[in-house]
Amino acid sequence: MKLKPLKGDAILSAFADDGRLFLVIGDVHLGLTDRLGIRRPLPEEEALEDCARLTTASSETGANNLIVLGDIKHGLFEPSPYEKKALRAMTEELVKTFEVWIMKGNHDYGVEEVMDPRVRVIGKEGLELDRVAFIHGHSLPRLSQSIESYDGVVSGHLHPQLMLDGGWAPVWLKLMNRKRGRPREIVFLPHFNRYASRAGYQPGPPMTIAPFLNRLDINRYDFEMMDLELHRVARGRASEVLFPKKGSGAGRI
Repeated sequence: MKLKPLKGDAILSAFADDGRLFLVIGDVHLGLTDRLGIRRPLPEEEALEDCARLTTASSETGANNLIVLGDIKHGLFEPSPYEKKALRAMTEELVKTFEVWIMKGNHDYGVEEVMDPRVRVIGKEGLELDRVAFIHGHSLPRLSQSIESYDGVVSGHLHPQLMLDGGWAPVWLKLMNRKRGRPREIVFLPHFNRYASRAGYQPGPPMTIAPFLNRLDINRYDFEMMDLELHRVARGRASEVLFPKKGSGAGRI
């Protein structure tokens, strides 16, 4: 499988061995601004703004498969009235263009009841394509007893961000195995929600909130960060970002 971030947005392309091309996003967090009291458009308008980004990417790449790596909504419990409207509008629009897989993140309680029924809902263990595990990140992948069973891992959940040009900005975070063994590469997607960084949203310490990392020998890995324009903005040993200074959180690196 060939994994490639798309320039200009928090979208990963994944070209499978069987010829299918997938777009992959994570951490949409519909309703984040509503719950924080930040004035935004109506829920349907927010949903359609996000859909427009994905249909543009579909037109540019030819992809008609979409994987959402969890946290499609922001609230931790039952969807709010705002989230219900946004979820319905977004999924009804997406299925016009894509075959859609949405996996359940830690924020996704009750989403099945309000999304378009044509969406395929995936449990927290994620899915596997060509020996690559696609997960939200808050739970162990399906073959949880042997993370080394995978050639690669693609995850959301961490919300990697870096201070760029005077403000916090989402970035791509890639861990690369310097030694022999698997997984050879782990990709953490930037959040798809365009307002999360400005709103100051961050989850928690990586090794605490992403349990699969504890199954790895982190000392074997280097890291690389790229901004959304795919410029390299940081690199070093993985321990530097996975064990951040006290109070920095997973997102604020």
